[in-house]
Amino acid sequence: MSLQTLHTGARGTWIYQSPRITLLLIYAEAKGLDPHALLQKHLQNIERLGPHQTWTLERLRWLGYRTERGGPPNLDALRRYQKALGLNPQEVAQAIDSVLEAFRSKPEDAAALPPLLTLPEKLVVIRATASSKFQLRETLRHLTKPTPSGDPDAYRRELRFRKSWLYALHLATPHRPTCLGYALHAALTADEEPEEAYIDKAEELGLLKWIIALEAAALDIGTKNELDALLATYSRYLPHQDLQTAYSAFRYMTSDVKEITMATPALPIEEILQKLGQ
Repeated sequence: MSLQTLHTGARGTWIYQSPRITLLLIYAEAKGLDPHALLQKHLQNIERLGPHQTWTLERLRWLGYRTERGGPPNLDALRRYQKALGLNPQEVAQAIDSVLEAFRSKPEDAAALPPLLTLPEKLVVIRATASSKFQLRETLRHLTKPTPSGDPDAYRRELRFRKSWLYALHLATPHRPTCLGYALHAALTADEEPEEAYIDKAEELGLLKWIIALEAAALDIGTKNELDALLATYSRYLPHQDLQTAYSAFRYMTSDVKEITMATPALPIEEILQKLGQ
């Protein structure tokens, strides 16, 4: 196949099909936490998630979470995937820490993060994969005209691995790039800066506020105060972006608690996913 082989399916590497698990394990090592313990706690939390948070796992067919082979994570492989994807452990840690700080949470609480990546994490992944062996631009182009060669099983395994990361970034459907994926591919072809291009194209397509709304739902945000804290965190990663428009993706209502306003996405999750999957 025309793309480099990153995922061989070796023992203990099935979990790296999940961007969330991969980033959590990188985070654990960067923060000096026990990777095995953090992963087990995360898997236990996943079992208690509601449907508004597990949709991404359904779309990914639970890649990285369910397998017939099982087994503990292969941490030597983690470092190989980290290098192949171009992920900087400190940048990953800073992105996750920023989200945890918005909720006044401790590093150990990273296990409670939903399967969906947050916007700071997405930007770290976009920057990394655009210049690494992942070949983000070439991967997006490849989805428009697949050119399989060699071992068919190896090709399917590699494409499934790459798609799981593209799904997490709202860049692909099972069969093709999304509108955002096509727009980002064009921007990368024009040598635009990856993170800025991702945000600019999402805003131009009217999708940025819905990406944020989806993440807010996945993070179980229920009040405007919590939404304010999340947007304040996101604004540090998007200093040139006016995030005030994100408030229009929510509906608000007063609560029985004084000075607390409830905030929920203005559209059902299914409709938001439809917008992002077009």
